[in-house]
Amino acid sequence: MNPPSRRSGGGTLAAACLAIMVSQIANVVPAPINGTIQESLGADGVALAWVTSAFLLPTAILELSFGVLGDLLGRRRVLIGGTAVLAAGALVSGSAHGVHQLWAGQALAGIGAGALIPTSLAIAVASATTAEERSRGVATWTLSMSLGTMLGVMVSGALAENVSWHASFYLVAPLALVSLAVTALFARESKSPEGRSLDWPGQASIAVGMFALLYGIVEGAGNSWTAPRTIIALVAGVAGLVAFVLVERKVAAPMLHLAVFRIPAFSAAAVAAVIGMFSFLGSVYALSIRIGALQHKTGIHAAVFFVILQGVPCLLGPVLPRTMRRFGARRLVTGGLLLLAAGEFWLAALPVRDASLAVHVGPLLLEGVGFLFIVSAMTSAAIDAVPLSYTGMASAAISTARDFGMCIGPSIVSAVALSAAMGDLPGRLASAGTPAPQAAAAAGAADKGGPFAVLGIPGPPAEAALNALAHGFSVGLVLCAAASLLAALATALWLRESSERRVLAEVPAPA
Repeated sequence: MNPPSRRSGGGTLAAACLAIMVSQIANVVPAPINGTIQESLGADGVALAWVTSAFLLPTAILELSFGVLGDLLGRRRVLIGGTAVLAAGALVSGSAHGVHQLWAGQALAGIGAGALIPTSLAIAVASATTAEERSRGVATWTLSMSLGTMLGVMVSGALAENVSWHASFYLVAPLALVSLAVTALFARESKSPEGRSLDWPGQASIAVGMFALLYGIVEGAGNSWTAPRTIIALVAGVAGLVAFVLVERKVAAPMLHLAVFRIPAFSAAAVAAVIGMFSFLGSVYALSIRIGALQHKTGIHAAVFFVILQGVPCLLGPVLPRTMRRFGARRLVTGGLLLLAAGEFWLAALPVRDASLAVHVGPLLLEGVGFLFIVSAMTSAAIDAVPLSYTGMASAAISTARDFGMCIGPSIVSAVALSAAMGDLPGRLASAGTPAPQAAAAAGAADKGGPFAVLGIPGPPAEAALNALAHGFSVGLVLCAAASLLAALATALWLRESSERRVLAEVPAPA
């Protein structure tokens, strides 16, 4: 048995923060090297989007299930298992020499992340006895997520440039093993088994529903909304989620107590999580394409942009808990979404030919600070809105909502951007005075591989494709900004903290 001094509250928080940091590093590894991966594997835009979605899809699907397992078996135990799976996925991705193996490795790593995200958050706040301590724990956990993003993109870019893009994925494995050791040695075990059980009908219906729905959205956005497999997937997804709601209303020990959605703060946080994170990761994907595939920045140079995006806002760490207590969740989430929208509109207006870092600093800082405010405040609002015995469930639910938005963000933004670019390309070719043979070659390349394929045809076609793609991803950024404004309006009108106590009293305690 370990000495009592070893497994302390501080050690538990450190293990939770290291786990979410490693999970986030694994999540963002592709961001600065999308262009490198595309050139190495010859992936088109849809296949490239799946490199990110393959990680986020199982993460979003399994978070609720792992939240239940953490409550039942112990969050420390689930955290250790998830870290091991994440390390295995990183090894599969690192050894990939084709896009399909890369997808498989990302999916395996995503399963591990599905265990790490909700359980790290739950274990970080489980030992807190006051709202102030919970708020501090959430803020520290959120800062660790941002720090993981900064380190992930910086190291990924450096390794891709100086070693290979394979090394960027390989690095996650030893980091995950360090996290596993810290959790095993220093984290306290915590459970909330009361009223929780393995709700197999709920597990099956939510897994089928979310997988089918997310698959349908990704495929529809990337290929065709009217394709039979897309329609079948969407219908199956909706049916699965309806079945989940019906099951959770009748089962004795549901994995998700639907009564918590009667709490305005919790519901508003969930809405902000889905829409806000769709917007954020969609814009991050657009940025990675802009600076990688279009401006041809090397991995390490691309990483600098992401360090500004997520690293500099971490300097707000010392004042973040006090800011949350002073202004409250509604103001902080709404303000963060407005900052995010402003940064996205600004990025959309920048000319693609201007690749200097200076013109990007302003919008990147707005997005980074906005992200920090949104995630910390919406997570704190969701957890503080429910009884302590619901912490694991609330952590898993808000993480699922957040990662659902993140999962569909890159795919939908990519589809919108590529569609806009394809529509814009003929006009660009014509205005550039492209000779007929080159125009025919460009049209054929675009039909087979999309606008990215035209970038390889020198002269006017490459110039036209560059401008068309810049236009397309600017449209994608405007879509993200509009989503941020919609989420800001919803939280401003809906997130009413003053009503939490009244509604909370109506939520039944776990049996």
